[in-house]
Amino acid sequence: MKNSQVIFCTYFDKGFLLKGLALHASLVKYNPKAKLWILAFDKYTENILKKMRLKGVTVVPLRDFEDKELLAVKPSRHPIEYYWTCTPTWILYIMKQRPDVKYVTYLDADLYFYSNLDKGVSEIGDKSLLVVEHRFPAGREGMERTSGRFNVAFNVFKNDKVGKTCLERWRKQCLDWCSWKPEGGKLGDQMYLNEWPKLYSKNLVISKNLGVDAAPWNISQYKITNNDSSVFINKDELVCYHFHQLQILGPNHYSRVLGYTLPKEAVKQIYESYEKELDLQYTRIKKVDGSFSITPTKQDWGMLLRHRLAKYFGPVYWRIKSLFK
Repeated sequence: MKNSQVIFCTYFDKGFLLKGLALHASLVKYNPKAKLWILAFDKYTENILKKMRLKGVTVVPLRDFEDKELLAVKPSRHPIEYYWTCTPTWILYIMKQRPDVKYVTYLDADLYFYSNLDKGVSEIGDKSLLVVEHRFPAGREGMERTSGRFNVAFNVFKNDKVGKTCLERWRKQCLDWCSWKPEGGKLGDQMYLNEWPKLYSKNLVISKNLGVDAAPWNISQYKITNNDSSVFINKDELVCYHFHQLQILGPNHYSRVLGYTLPKEAVKQIYESYEKELDLQYTRIKKVDGSFSITPTKQDWGMLLRHRLAKYFGPVYWRIKSLFK
């Protein structure tokens, strides 16, 4: 797929700045001409990004993006809920600003690429929508009831009638309700996707590539190998990994996951390189703003403690939980 045909987009605030910069670095590493639009959720992030003049990046300040409908629901929502509320509107915003672009690909800021992303994007073929399943392993299928069948992290939308109709419907749903607490078959912006296979059956592609949006909740069921510096998930080359739950507690100090067991090969082949990238991005920010620091909160330290406990008791937790389905 030609670079002129697709725009990648993401959003983040200061708390996700390091991860967002790591995402960009991996994106341009494998596709130097890639275009990434970033919605800056706070002034600090906006200023840092503009000072860094990142290759292929378009920075959009929150004030230029928000409309009256978003502003109307903003006061009643937790920041993360508001960010999720913005997801479909952000993609639509880019389509309106760039009507010439053929595809817009949404990326979570905690994704990181390990190979050419075209293998993920081109899977859409001649359809209008591409989604990725959570692919929960045996014993955890019940998580679909609270997290949904699909993960909003790597999604491709064609700038056509079907793509925009889907996004407009999704936008209205998120404006009406977008809570981090599961309720009535809904969760944030994510579980609305459950109905898409039925609504858009002729225009939807469900990714078959295990290397797209691999994540801590599904990685334990796969064989991870390295061949000529390429990481493989079973027989699929790893395109991007979703570093869900990874907490940055300080330079070179991370809490990887909570409640999941990571295979040793996942740590060696996937996590260690990402953590090195985060350290590099920390150094880059310090050169732009010497006062930048990472100050762990009590919640962060609590996460670290839970991570240590989960490392030993996580498998037991899931066995016990499965008994009460």
